[in-house]
Parts: sequence; structure tokens; C-alpha cells
Amino acid sequence: TDEDVDVQKFGRDIEQVMNDMAKVSPDTMSVGVSGDGTVQAEISFDENEVTDMLLKIVDVTEDNGLKLPREFGLLVKQSLYFDRYLKILAPDLNTSTDARMVAL
Repeated sequence: TDEDVDVQKFGRDIEQVMNDMAKVSPDTMSVGVSGDGTVQAEISFDENEVTDMLLKIVDVTEDNGLKLPREFGLLVKQSLYFDRYLKILAPDLNTSTDARMVAL
């Protein structure tokens, strides 16, 4: 940071983001028990809500004179691109249960 941070304001802003985050609810949720007795669950969130939350976090840091590392922005962009490409190229792929992903 290049300037002093108003800790009280920053705390209020973070509290608001956390309250907003608590209001984000899953669009779909499915839970199942496989033949071997293991429980598997899948939760889906609206991509726009997740993007909005990330942008709010960035706004709070900028409004309070803090700077996020450049790598944070790159990481967020790459994860959003990956998610978008995955939905386009393999819309039925469940990354939490697919054997190719679970093996990693």
C-alpha cells in the first residue's frame, strides 16, 4: 500500500463482503451414495454471482488503498477461463467424480 489504511472502514467493507458472500446460495446440489457406500456431492453456483463476489473483493482492496498482487488477478482470470471452457467443451463432465480428475 502507498497510503495509510483506515482500518475501521476496511473492516466494515470486509464485513459487508462477507455478509454478501453468506447470501450466495447454490443453484443446484445433488448428493448420492455409490454402491461401495461412499457419499458424493455436487454443488453448483451461478457464475455471475461468483464473478461479482471477486469483483467486490477487488473493489474493497482498491477503495482502501491496498494492492492485490498481479498474480491474484491472473489466477482469478485463469480459473474463470478454465470453468468457461470446461462448460463449453465438456458440459456433462463432473470434475468431482470423474475418474480422470479424482486420480489427480
